[in-house]
Amino acid sequence: MSASREAEALQRRLAACQSELQALRQEQATFAHGISHDLRAPLRAIESFAALAAADTALVPATRAHVERVRAAATRMGSLIDALLEYSRAGRAELDAQRVDMGLLAEWSAAELRECEPGREAVLEVEPGLHVLGDERLLKLLVDQLVGNAWKFSRDCDCVHLRVSGQRVGERLQLAVRDTGCGFDMRYAERMFQPFQRLHTPEQGAGHGLGLAIAQRIVERHGGQLHGRALAEGGSEFGFDLPAAADA
Repeated sequence: MSASREAEALQRRLAACQSELQALRQEQATFAHGISHDLRAPLRAIESFAALAAADTALVPATRAHVERVRAAATRMGSLIDALLEYSRAGRAELDAQRVDMGLLAEWSAAELRECEPGREAVLEVEPGLHVLGDERLLKLLVDQLVGNAWKFSRDCDCVHLRVSGQRVGERLQLAVRDTGCGFDMRYAERMFQPFQRLHTPEQGAGHGLGLAIAQRIVERHGGQLHGRALAEGGSEFGFDLPAAADA
């Protein structure tokens, strides 16, 4: 009888936790919907009127410079809204587990960056056979954040050099994304995965401060951990583990 009562109590606690989790997910969805609609509407108005003002040929140079600053600020705000939505989705999206080639995702991300900045020289090294079991959409977002960070923080280098490698350990695949960029101060390594934390200046390529927080959330959703280290020879390495896919 005692064991039966304990089992019933555990079932009630489990049901309460599931209900609370569902409520939190609904709250996140409502928050994301509010961001997507209620913040974008005034932002679109700012962008539209700023563009009209910039087209006025009668503007004096000082006023035109002010208008361009408004447009740049609106662009940054739009980028921040997009990042907040991705951060929310990364925590609440249902996982659709399938076989994913992480090397292919890295090459895809690098190709998109090359298309945006065709003048930059870049070398990407990807080890073969980096197959994992996970949600392809979220894992593409994860790779975008890590490869994009490496690209941004290599802006002072003659060539962007990225290396993506992996090693299977038991049922997990230990992956690493390495660059030869400006690196970071290891004293603040724990802070960089927190939302809105920046270890670099805008001149060095710092953005909205959500990229690594998004990446960490995605890795955690797949049961892994994300960590970073500054390399003695310069640059950074970000390592994480994901469920390894069965051999084809």
